Amino acid sequence: MAVEFYFESLCPYCQTFTTGPLKRVLDKPDMVEIINLKLVSYGNTKRAADGSFSCQHGVNECKSDVLELCTLYKLSNDVNSISTGDTSLAAWPFILCMEEANGDPTKGESCYTSTMDTKALPWSTVATCAKEEESLVQTTAMKATPIHDYVPWVLVDGTLLENTNLLQKAICDAYTGQPPASCKLLEPVEKSSANSTVCLFSDK
Repeated sequence: MAVEFYFESLCPYCQTFTTGPLKRVLDKPDMVEIINLKLVSYGNTKRAADGSFSCQHGVNECKSDVLELCTLYKLSNDVNSISTGDTSLAAWPFILCMEEANGDPTKGESCYTSTMDTKALPWSTVATCAKEEESLVQTTAMKATPIHDYVPWVLVDGTLLENTNLLQKAICDAYTGQPPASCKLLEPVEKSSANSTVCLFSDK
């Protein structure tokens, strides 16, 4: 089952979803088994006529987004991994650490070295990508990001999840196979009807 999350690193509501509902789901191995995860850090970024990119929450957001995108890319050495999501689960520990650090790009190296296999993929490779292939990864992420009204933009099996607090419930409800045990143990917050808050997209 596809779970797609389109976000930007400094949007506080994306951070809340990442460190809350998404983390709770991905902490459960039986839930991970039924999920095809796709994470794309681009969100409400805009590309100007000259090809430059500007992020909704400033330069530091672009820097962190690019570090996350470069990790997705370099884990397979195929930039299309940003679009397919095939490295998203492997990159998740780093992305989670970055979002727990409020998307601060200066935490990039410490988050990476504390969460990833640096022998398989050294931090220097990711850092070089962020300097030399910034435009490539942002362009790829732009093309991979669907038309949206806000972030966090979360799709479960292709359907927009309007209340992101109910991620696990939405996955369990949509799953057509034998439901994992975790589906019978929804946490109290998953039963909440309170809606989440978003960072709106504007064409202005």
